[in-house]
Amino acid sequence: MDRKHRVAKAIALSFPILLASCGGGDQTSQSAEPPAVNLPVTTASLTTSMDGTAASGTVESDDRVQLVARASGTIRAADLYDGQPVRRGQILATIDARQAEAAVRRASAALDAALAEQRDAHGDVTRDAPLAQSGALAMDAYRKEQLRDSTAAAGVTQGQAALTAAQVDRSYTSIASPFDGFVVSRQIRDGDMVMPGSPLVTVESRGQLVFRFAAPQASLGMFVPGAATPVLLDGREDRPVTGTVRGVVPSADPATRRYTVEIVLPADSGIMPGMFGRVRLPSATNHGVSGDTVAVPAAAITDRGGLTGVFVVGQDKRLTFRWVRPGDRLGDRVTVTSGLSAGERILARVDRTVRDGARLAGGATR
Repeated sequence: MDRKHRVAKAIALSFPILLASCGGGDQTSQSAEPPAVNLPVTTASLTTSMDGTAASGTVESDDRVQLVARASGTIRAADLYDGQPVRRGQILATIDARQAEAAVRRASAALDAALAEQRDAHGDVTRDAPLAQSGALAMDAYRKEQLRDSTAAAGVTQGQAALTAAQVDRSYTSIASPFDGFVVSRQIRDGDMVMPGSPLVTVESRGQLVFRFAAPQASLGMFVPGAATPVLLDGREDRPVTGTVRGVVPSADPATRRYTVEIVLPADSGIMPGMFGRVRLPSATNHGVSGDTVAVPAAAITDRGGLTGVFVVGQDKRLTFRWVRPGDRLGDRVTVTSGLSAGERILARVDRTVRDGARLAGGATR
């Protein structure tokens, strides 16, 4: 009994010590400071924007043609490929020209025969003119000679036209680029048999690029010819390109009730046909008035507990998570419509180790 009593007493005496130890552990964990952060810092800046919706469109070449065959024969285009740069007048493909050459030779021979007939007939008229005037040659016979001369002259004219047509047909056997540009697609392969009207190759010029999009009737007032209009192209949102309105197609699409607007883009080697982009349309409240909004790096925006925000750097270098409302993406930056003011310092990049209340250990402002 004495031994059991001593064990129970020892357990009773040690229990408060265990409780105190556990309580001290909780206090230590609660007072632990989040690890310091060594990440770059940036300043929220203003960027020009326009409220309202956006209209989507596509960059297109103002010079795009599909070349078709105008003669029949076997095509030769061994060196033709998609994306090939071409020059004005460069031969892209040829069609077997043997039939066209034969037609030119036939027309040339026919013209030679017509010229010989004309010379003979005209010689008779010239020789017999004095005889007809003196009465030595019957007028009926002389009129027949004149008719033969006129017919021979018409035959020459016809022969010349036939030769020209044959030469033109022969020129159709060489398919040349109408301008400097690129081959965007080819519809033939070397050795294919083609007929007049068969599509051969599509060539596109980079000389003049146009952004085409559809706008509602209420927005047409801001797209008058000559008006400067910013265009945001995918992948280049941080570098808007300003184009000039060329005009509006004065007929709406019956399904969408929208009008096609054409904006001529400036020369820029980074802009290519097929690029997707957007144009801001005026809202009902501001009628398209431009303003300024705050923009931050996209890497600065993060999610914490289902909330979207940024980490603001205080004067004491303490980080505070602040909820913001993100807007449009502009390249590697995002507009912030509420929750942040221009000039405030924030983390330019956030990872999962950053905690609210942590202190900034370093980081260069950019």
